[in-house]
Amino acid sequence: MRFQLLGPLEVRIDGRPVPLGTVKQRLLCAALLLDPNEVLHTEHLAEMLWDEPRPASAAANLRTYAHGLRQALRDRSDGASRLHTGTGGYLLEVRPGERDLDEFEEAAQHGRDARARGELRQAEASLAHALTLWRDSPLAGLPLPHPVAVRLNRLHEQRLMVEEEHVQAKLDLGASAELVGRLREHVDNHPLRQRGWGQLMTALYRTGDIAGAVDAYLRARRVLADQLGIDPSPWLEALYRDILDHSPALTGEPQRSQPERIVVRGLPPAVDTFVGRQAEMDTVRGWLDETATCPVVALHGPGGAGKSALAVRLAHHLADRYPGGALYVDLQGSDVDLPPLRPIDVLGRFLRALGVPGNAVPGDVGEATVAYRSELAGRGVLVVLDNARDAAQVRSLLPADASCGVVVTSRRMLATLPNGRHLAVGLLSRAEAVGLLAGECGADRVTAEPDAAVRLVDLCGLLPLAIRIVGARLVSRPGWPIARLVERLADPGLRLNELEFDDLSVRPSIALTYAALRDGGPGEQLCARAFRLIGDSRLPAVTTRAVAALLGESPARAETVLERLVDERLAEPREPGVYGVHDLVRLYAVERAEDEMPGDREAALRRLLEAYVQGARELERMANAGWSPTGADGQDRPAWQEPPQTPAEAVRWLAEEHLNILAAFRQASTASTGTAKLAAELAWGSVASLRRHGYLLEALTLVDGAAATTERLGLTLEHCAALFYRAAFNKGTADPSVVEADLRRCLELLQSLGDRDRIATCLEALGNLRHRMGDVSRALAHHDEALALRRESGRLLMIGATLSNSAQVRLSAGAGEQAFADVEEALRIARDIDAVGLIGAALTMRGQLLCRTDRWSEARECLDEALAATDRSGDLPSRCEALLSRAAAHLRLGRHAAAAHDADEAGSTAVRIGDRYLLAVARQALSRIAGAAGDAGAAAKLDSDARALFRSLPGYQEPQYVEYFGQH
Repeated sequence: MRFQLLGPLEVRIDGRPVPLGTVKQRLLCAALLLDPNEVLHTEHLAEMLWDEPRPASAAANLRTYAHGLRQALRDRSDGASRLHTGTGGYLLEVRPGERDLDEFEEAAQHGRDARARGELRQAEASLAHALTLWRDSPLAGLPLPHPVAVRLNRLHEQRLMVEEEHVQAKLDLGASAELVGRLREHVDNHPLRQRGWGQLMTALYRTGDIAGAVDAYLRARRVLADQLGIDPSPWLEALYRDILDHSPALTGEPQRSQPERIVVRGLPPAVDTFVGRQAEMDTVRGWLDETATCPVVALHGPGGAGKSALAVRLAHHLADRYPGGALYVDLQGSDVDLPPLRPIDVLGRFLRALGVPGNAVPGDVGEATVAYRSELAGRGVLVVLDNARDAAQVRSLLPADASCGVVVTSRRMLATLPNGRHLAVGLLSRAEAVGLLAGECGADRVTAEPDAAVRLVDLCGLLPLAIRIVGARLVSRPGWPIARLVERLADPGLRLNELEFDDLSVRPSIALTYAALRDGGPGEQLCARAFRLIGDSRLPAVTTRAVAALLGESPARAETVLERLVDERLAEPREPGVYGVHDLVRLYAVERAEDEMPGDREAALRRLLEAYVQGARELERMANAGWSPTGADGQDRPAWQEPPQTPAEAVRWLAEEHLNILAAFRQASTASTGTAKLAAELAWGSVASLRRHGYLLEALTLVDGAAATTERLGLTLEHCAALFYRAAFNKGTADPSVVEADLRRCLELLQSLGDRDRIATCLEALGNLRHRMGDVSRALAHHDEALALRRESGRLLMIGATLSNSAQVRLSAGAGEQAFADVEEALRIARDIDAVGLIGAALTMRGQLLCRTDRWSEARECLDEALAATDRSGDLPSRCEALLSRAAAHLRLGRHAAAAHDADEAGSTAVRIGDRYLLAVARQALSRIAGAAGDAGAAAKLDSDARALFRSLPGYQEPQYVEYFGQH
């Protein structure tokens, strides 16, 4: 086959043209031919075929075009198609010598090589042959979407370079006179190409037209000044002086044209074990295709993420786009031992690499920048600027010519770079990380210990630098199993020490950034202190409100600090107000926490606890009409406290801070007595909200820890709270005798304190437990005693709660009229004082009473209202009971699908709050619903599941659920 791009698109088999179909099908063929033998993703191909907006049917159309091409591009010999389907895209197979573009590039290179050897006639013939392959503009006749047009502009740049090289070969052979007309046309069409002007000046001088040569220079200078704002390059100015001085050197090749012939080869070798990053590579290729200006690809990410390896890989991958070669420099912006390079030093290095003699390199950065950009004009050079410190270090190193490109790497995003396209380089996926480890230490070792390999890369935080280090260590210890290194890294206190080998280490890359903050001005020092306190607090989620408390600063100030840590790659943004810290960075923060004075660390922890205590109080107040179990603080709120003010803020506050509350409690419970007591207060104030909003594991862990801490410290009231909440959480999960023991002990301690309000609360809990056990008479006795104490106190919220809780028991005892009266009074109180939580609970109770008195339609309407109220308050336990009762109402009303939906959601909610008894009831409800709907098989399976759960919970038999769904 023969593939021809340099003119109208043609594919020939045995010399005969192949019909390529529709315009879009021909464009697909062209796009694949621009990158042959490479799988091009369908997204990339769609961008090449359609400008925005793309048609909705683009993906389907692409498959159709590919099918048509596959049929057209079949070899005559074996019938196999050259178009192949790869992972996520298509590949067009092109063999050596089949593509005219390859022949052009090969002939041009032969010409360059021959000229370098002094074989001028061979050089001229090869370059002339290269130019004859251009039948017209590439893909002439096809409507070109923007990305394709940009790509073809680069081919035009290559042709212009070959054109000038061919002219130079003819000049070297003495053909000056015949070139003047050709060169005049060339500079008229391409007035910014300085080499063309130099060749015209030379040809005119050699034909005796010295005035014409001078005029050509003056025209070139005027055009460059008007259009680019620059002076001619040093070599063009030197050629002008030679013309004025009638230099003998002008009888041969211009002495200053040699730099244009140099193809710079400054790239370091690519890393052999490079893995992944295909998405990043595709993104960069797309960017380069889109822009008509000098593209600046800016890679940013944390130290050790593999930015430099990716940049070098990209540069090698893009070599065919930049025929002038590549310049590379490590700017040392993140080097521990070396200072960042100055732009003037880099400019000097680059100018010398481009062929400018050392004594001609300007010493002024402004002049050097102009000379550098002039040298690069039209040469098609890729510039790789590795490890930049900031945008100021890079700005003067950016070319101004569209034929050139730039790849920059830095830790911070260099957002102010002109023409910058920014790409974050993050961590590897686990599969990529294991692949990198296999490449470093050997695939056989990874295959032999796959689980240990996964654990090892996880301990490395999926950071490429860390994985390279452990890979090198394993190579140096061929007898070590991977599991041994896993054991050594498992200790967080030693992990950073283990991640060092030879000249590679994780710690210095973090330490450099931290040291710059620690040694900076007041703002930087505050950032360094925040970093230390984050390490000391070990918060799972780093939030602005938590850091504000640690620092004793306003949340706005804390956000500024955290954003600076993000810029320095010591933190990572997750969502507004929430940040993360990479595991290895966190370990360094823990090390640096030791630099903070112990007293200051404990004061920061106390502020954090106080902020969480205040936040928990606000959550309870919102749910309970201003009441909180830990009472009011009675103090002015400091600037660093920002508790939630609305139900929506409360939900978000708890979502962001629930893990931090547990972490702060754990740390504080082993601190001094005063701090540990504050931790106990935090547990007391927050466990109800945590359970109510579905954070069961955190609530259980917190209440168990609080029970142990308060008993150890002799905090009687706080210990009572821990026992009470532990009993509440275990009701419906643990043996009822265990739950009752905690409540009895709590009651005993409260009676010794004479705390009548909390005695009433404990009696109420005992009544609820006894009712769930089916012991109605003892349950009613407990509730009556509790209600008497509540009415004695006169606190409306507590009276309403007890009235609501006792109504179910009164109905079970046969006092239905009193039960309804009590719940109506509870509901009136709740609405009068705007107790959001009590409104939901009382409506749920009223709906249950209506169900139990066979008023199913009324019950369903009431429970609809109850569920809306519990949704507002976030009260999951009440919501679970409301769902079960509404499921019963739907079942009685013959609405089987609605009943099943409610019972299923009730089961999910029961799991969230950890109530296995209600989960068993939900399974039993689903069994009855399936039976009523005629699905006997499903009913039997669900009934078996429910009975298994009930058997594991002996002693629970709540009357209303027995009435709804039958005996347990």
